[in-house]
Amino acid sequence: MKLTTNKALIGLYLAASTILILSSPARSDGLSLALFTSPLGEVLKTAAIEPFREVTKIDVKADNRDWGIGAVRAKIESDSGVWDLVTVEDAEAIQGCDEGYFAKIDKSKIAGLEDFDLMDDKLECAVPFVFYGTVLAYDKARIGDEPTSWADLWDVKKWPGRRGMNKTPMATLELALMADGVERDQVYAVLATPEGVDRAFKKLDELKPNIVWWQNPGQSRQMLAAGEIVMSVTYDNGIRFFNKTQGTNFGLVRSNTITHVNYWALVEGSKNVDNAYAFLNYAAKPEVQAAVTNGLAISTPNRKAMDFVQSDLKPFLTSNPNNLKESLKLDPQFWVDNYDALSQRFDAWVSAG
Repeated sequence: MKLTTNKALIGLYLAASTILILSSPARSDGLSLALFTSPLGEVLKTAAIEPFREVTKIDVKADNRDWGIGAVRAKIESDSGVWDLVTVEDAEAIQGCDEGYFAKIDKSKIAGLEDFDLMDDKLECAVPFVFYGTVLAYDKARIGDEPTSWADLWDVKKWPGRRGMNKTPMATLELALMADGVERDQVYAVLATPEGVDRAFKKLDELKPNIVWWQNPGQSRQMLAAGEIVMSVTYDNGIRFFNKTQGTNFGLVRSNTITHVNYWALVEGSKNVDNAYAFLNYAAKPEVQAAVTNGLAISTPNRKAMDFVQSDLKPFLTSNPNNLKESLKLDPQFWVDNYDALSQRFDAWVSAG
């Protein structure tokens, strides 16, 4: 059975919310959204964008965006006014705000944000809409004694075989430190020191001969399914979705999950600000957030959305309170400040063989 949005639920919600949405001071100029080119973008269209268009009659256009703040910067500079709202990753939300591409959002105009987990008041130009976790995944068909921690990823004697890892320093250095015994609430304090960075790379040295690198999370799932690797660093929602749609039996280790947040950012100079706020209010509703979760097994920050999430998904979501308390939130400001230097060292380390 494939994961689908709860159309009946959303239909009831649309009927109840029509008066509220239409009474907002939305303009008739339309609304342009830039979405990641990914399954998430497709689910957003079905679960949030199309229902919003139906309710408000606002002409909403959904465009695709490439990865990286550089792609967003180039698009905005080359075609001013092309977008009103953009889906962005953690660090992009900070960079785009600092560089003046994104406008500060008046969060008092968006109802229900007090029910959101992982809110960051320092992110003035962005509102969260989904989050997911970097986890350790493994093939239960090939592993008897199941792993329980990041340290187990390094134990090639007990679990022989190659490991999949994301070819980026972001989250990789953090999990290496936790595998080396650093408590999750101390990870960024340690990583902020030269000695901490050296410690993370020394730990990675131990596993390097067994690493198979991936750059797209879909590769990690395919490599597990093909038996090319026995464990992989990957994203929780993708593993759950793969199990549901492909019939695999991959397990997850939830201890010390590293959470990543995706946001909506408002483009500076947007001519459709009222429509943008109307959409942000709509997309923040628990029922709409739950439809996104049900469509892709991805977590949404609104705690009240859990009341509308399919019961079989709840134990596997990063947003499950039992899972969230075991997680480390990726620090986007750390990576804005340190990505270039750490990426250069990481790329050189990978290339060194």
